[in-house]
Amino acid sequence: MSSRVLWIAGIVVLCLGGVWLATTGLRTPGDAGVVPPVDPRVLIVGVDGLDWARARSLVAEGRMPNLDSLMDGGSSGPLRSIAPYASPTVWTSVATGKTAESHGVEELGLYGGTGDRELAGSLSVKCMTLWEILASTGRTSGVVGWLATYPPVPVTSYTVTFRAIVGMSGGVPPGPRGASADLADAVYPAEIWGEMAELGITPEGVPEDDILALLSRPDLVADDVVAARTGEIVRWLAADRTTVAAAKHLMTSRPTDLVAVYLRGNDIVSHLFWRYMEPESWTRGPVRQDLVEAFASVVDRYYEEVDGFLGEILEVAGDDVAVIVCSDHGFVGHRGRPGFVGDVAIGIDMHGEDGLIVMKGPGISRGGALEGAGVLDVAPTALALLGVPVGLDMDGSPLVAALTPSFLEQHPITHVDTYETDDRIRPQGTSESPVDEEIKELLKSIGYVN
Repeated sequence: MSSRVLWIAGIVVLCLGGVWLATTGLRTPGDAGVVPPVDPRVLIVGVDGLDWARARSLVAEGRMPNLDSLMDGGSSGPLRSIAPYASPTVWTSVATGKTAESHGVEELGLYGGTGDRELAGSLSVKCMTLWEILASTGRTSGVVGWLATYPPVPVTSYTVTFRAIVGMSGGVPPGPRGASADLADAVYPAEIWGEMAELGITPEGVPEDDILALLSRPDLVADDVVAARTGEIVRWLAADRTTVAAAKHLMTSRPTDLVAVYLRGNDIVSHLFWRYMEPESWTRGPVRQDLVEAFASVVDRYYEEVDGFLGEILEVAGDDVAVIVCSDHGFVGHRGRPGFVGDVAIGIDMHGEDGLIVMKGPGISRGGALEGAGVLDVAPTALALLGVPVGLDMDGSPLVAALTPSFLEQHPITHVDTYETDDRIRPQGTSESPVDEEIKELLKSIGYVN
């Protein structure tokens, strides 16, 4: 056989091998290497406790136009949570594609069991998060407000931890503008704390008209009890507005391949005010009628507020980004739930299985109804959209039904055995921060801890 024939045969074998690899998507451990950019960029907006049925009802009434636009132009469906629907566990699963057994933040482990233990954070997370995976493949990411990210792992273009959001919105005496040294380790890189502190929106900075607009009967606000509970609303409205302000600023000034933003207030407001929306479900004695009249609208109007936050973030993100809006669990309120301590409904007993997922943008099918999606599938789906191999040791899978055939043809889903390596970059510092006591008090107020 001539050398020319052997040479041609070799080329054919190499080409067939390349086709096989592209078809199977199998790669060796750690073989992801530097992955070239693949459009689109990805934006994940996590909204705590956003219930699928409740959101769909409000969309149908025309009260959540931004979510409606995403649903109409993309794919959506209920997002199955993981019992017992504890937020810190589930959001870590969203960020890793793995269950608590693998990532280490178990049930209410983020908060401890009594409120006296340290709040866990990134030091508790035992496996690679989405942003760590992207860094290992040469891609960039930014994170704003996500749970279990304190102290931040120094692999992102920027990280603003949930602890930083609490401080920025008023949790660090005498206020974030006077506490630049106190929470510099709650953001990465530390030098952006000055920028972040200037963006903080405190409860005093929320216009009174915006607060009263959430109430059914603003004229009752003079009542001491109503005024006190209105203060609970404004604390988390200020925190969410701070998160949105930080995200918009950083998305503009530091563009990245992935942005992950987490909004907390919807869950807190649902815990505190669901009984006034469904007073017949409250079995711990009568509910004051004037409080029902004042607060019956709060939960739904906060959903509308969340929709406005989505609009602000989407406007900055632009049209060339694949958007994933998701929640960690749904909400059933007090209907048949057993857990109460005094006047407080215990946190996770108010949660339900069906959160939501809504996806829209380049590479995502239009008008698709997603069935069987779970919180473990979010990270693998984001990796697939970014053209980054998915770890075979992830417990979730890419939501192929949400991706267009043309996108999958151009960007076949590939895999690596694992991203877990001995040289994983770890966060520096301790799990304690200046705002931990405030967070513990919050958790006590909604029955998460004793």
